[in-house]
Amino acid sequence: GGLMENCQICSLVEQQVAGDDDSVVLQTARWLVVIDRNQLYLGKGFVTLRQHKSALSELDGADWQELHQVISRMEQAEKQAFGADVCNWECLMNNAVKAGESPHVHWHLYPRYVNEVVKFAGEEFADPKWPRHLESGRHEVDDAVFAKILAALRRYL
Repeated sequence: GGLMENCQICSLVEQQVAGDDDSVVLQTARWLVVIDRNQLYLGKGFVTLRQHKSALSELDGADWQELHQVISRMEQAEKQAFGADVCNWECLMNNAVKAGESPHVHWHLYPRYVNEVVKFAGEEFADPKWPRHLESGRHEVDDAVFAKILAALRRYL
């Protein structure tokens, strides 16, 4: 419950919870973890609140407690699956504000790698800016590589 009409993220969450999206790797009562098709950072994903809340200050104790478990599980899985050295977490929600919409609490998860290039499934993933801040860009992976990324994470979740 607690979805908002006209919220793009709410409608995505609805599809993802219904099982219409194979990129979901972890689902809890309150949170949903989806892996991004843009793998500019190997293992990049989104952790989204299943209920519509528009600010971190609106999260209740149970939201935070469960988020902590999700963060722990995801960081562990990213390290085991891909050898991530650290995970960066970003919660900006600027696009919604810019579009005049109610933000929907979600986090971007960026695994970061000390080695400049990480190889996975025959493909190279570079993190040349490490340890500086994130850069934008695209690294679309094909269905076969994407499936291997999902499988690698699920093995440790």
